[in-house]
Amino acid sequence: MQQEGRGLVGGIQRFSTSDGPGIRTTVFLKGCPLACMWCHNPELIDPHQQLMRSVTKCIGCGYCQEVCPRRAILMGQDGYYVDRALCDNCLACVDACTAGAMSPAGEWMTAEQVMETVRKDRGYYEKSGGGLTISGGELLMQRAFSERLLDLASDEGIGVCLDTSGCGDGDALFRMAGKADWLLYDMKCIIPEEHKKYTGLDNRVILKNLMRLAADPERRKKLWMRMPLIHGVNDTEEVILRTRDYYRDNGISKVTMLAYHELGKNKCRGIGTEFHAFAPPPHERMLEILGLFREIGMDAEILGEEIA
Repeated sequence: MQQEGRGLVGGIQRFSTSDGPGIRTTVFLKGCPLACMWCHNPELIDPHQQLMRSVTKCIGCGYCQEVCPRRAILMGQDGYYVDRALCDNCLACVDACTAGAMSPAGEWMTAEQVMETVRKDRGYYEKSGGGLTISGGELLMQRAFSERLLDLASDEGIGVCLDTSGCGDGDALFRMAGKADWLLYDMKCIIPEEHKKYTGLDNRVILKNLMRLAADPERRKKLWMRMPLIHGVNDTEEVILRTRDYYRDNGISKVTMLAYHELGKNKCRGIGTEFHAFAPPPHERMLEILGLFREIGMDAEILGEEIA
């Protein structure tokens, strides 16, 4: 359920250095039309508040079980657990949990409340060339709230990056891209059938929106492609060459690749969803991929890799 004038915020991360240039404050919004099997923020996919449970914080007091109106919290061999088929995310257990083992994934906030946190690090933004990054989930799922944040930050001279999959309202994205400083644009897999297999949707809207942005000179220079590298999924020669050629043909010059990691594993456990294990490409293959992008003159890097 939407709340007028508010956005469902999944988290705010200060001092981020991987979501655009400089030191940034990244605002993660709830809701995404994609369901990437390797997602490292699975708690941000569902557009509603969810119950998250931390096994390591639970002290076994049983208060959560006592207050649950759906009797969805049960005792098993390894302690208390949530029967997700019964749980309706009323979050009554959150207030009862003194240990903090139960918490909500998502908090309703106004754009002004978010900006109170963003403003705290203005000095770091000015010194490092950083600013606000609006991420997700998918920011286009809450496009009015995203644009309100963008406008507030811009009016105060705080630079803004938009981090998007491009899966959503192309008109809203095109308009917001005209006001932002950078557009971090995710490329999961350029082959439509493979994209749908691993994310739940094909990439027709994503590529259509990307081509529209790339066709506009002012917006094209803001495009900063981002691509997770998952072994056996999108590190094949066909995928990499087709992706590289697509960038070249559309005048896109900057790409950051991110090797697969398992940061989403505990989060999947916390919200009671299935975790799908993948692997990053071998180091040698990542070097080859980097070389393929660089040989056509692209500004290419692999985040977190010691690669010259």
